[in-house]
Amino acid sequence: MLRNNDPRAQHRLPDDAAGIAARACEIDEQYDFHIGLSRRLNELGVSCTPDDRELMLEEVKRRYKSRLGISCPRTVQEWVRDTTPGTVNRRNNYELCMALELDFEGTADFFYRWFMTAPWCCKCRTDAVFLYCISHKRPYSAAAKMLEEAQGFVPQEEAHTDTLTIFQTIVDRIGDDERFMEYLSRHCYGNEQQFQIARARIIEETELIKQRILSDSCFEAASPDRLNSAVIGELMGWRYQPDRNSAPVHRLPKRYTASLPNDVTLGKILSGSKASYETLRKTLMLMHFYNFYSEAENLNEQDTEANATDFAEELNEVLESCGMAPSLNFHPFDMVLLCCSHTLEPIVTFFDVNERN
Repeated sequence: MLRNNDPRAQHRLPDDAAGIAARACEIDEQYDFHIGLSRRLNELGVSCTPDDRELMLEEVKRRYKSRLGISCPRTVQEWVRDTTPGTVNRRNNYELCMALELDFEGTADFFYRWFMTAPWCCKCRTDAVFLYCISHKRPYSAAAKMLEEAQGFVPQEEAHTDTLTIFQTIVDRIGDDERFMEYLSRHCYGNEQQFQIARARIIEETELIKQRILSDSCFEAASPDRLNSAVIGELMGWRYQPDRNSAPVHRLPKRYTASLPNDVTLGKILSGSKASYETLRKTLMLMHFYNFYSEAENLNEQDTEANATDFAEELNEVLESCGMAPSLNFHPFDMVLLCCSHTLEPIVTFFDVNERN
């Protein structure tokens, strides 16, 4: 599993907000997509560096034609030229992995390390098709045909089968294309039915935060929306909102700031409406961090390290139970939470990191 719960494994641990923010930026630069792409192309016999963008682009375009039989999408071409890969249209991510001849393990590694997201969200028909085809070594032409057929499948109203069971069934118990498509037709879910365990856990964590807020006699909840805003304030710090009239105190990379929750997205999660994987994961991690350190006391260095270890272990148990990527020491957002957990006042340090970002 690509993870390391101790952010000090390779580098000295920063213990202040400025140092943690700087470390997040350093990590973001170290794990650039172009590094991963150039490494893979070198493994395939193409000598290049991360700066050889045009050379890499020509090779990727050639591979799309020769390996997949299609033209390289403009979006992927922009990734190779100089943009951060997105994860909304995940078909692009999987197609690139197939063009690079990555196997099952290699695809998972590439998703975690270079796309900075989890593979195999198999309640999504796109992920399920590529999970089946890559794990069973089926060609891209089979995946394209299955994806076209799956467009006609009606999403189930209730997610009655958990993600792990679907994953194990597709990988270990189905080896026939027709049987797979029949199974997919019965386990096709819309966005609202995906990650229901994560949604349920977020609701539980939110209620704990709301109880703390309402116990403060100074707060009067005029509406659910106002209370949701108060929850975001508790998670991110009241000074988190950008101030156009002053320079940022800390610069944080896009991989950190993208998909952070706000009162609107929190409301959508709580109501069961559409929410991205990244927003769900970051919201869940933030809430567990806040609730854990609202109870834990760091009286000395020994307490701090013991609590940090417990927090990391609990966090990964929660994430894995929800079918999400465990904490990754090469993701800027994950690293910030893990670094803050090793300070005497984790929540205060985290608020300081976010101040007027």
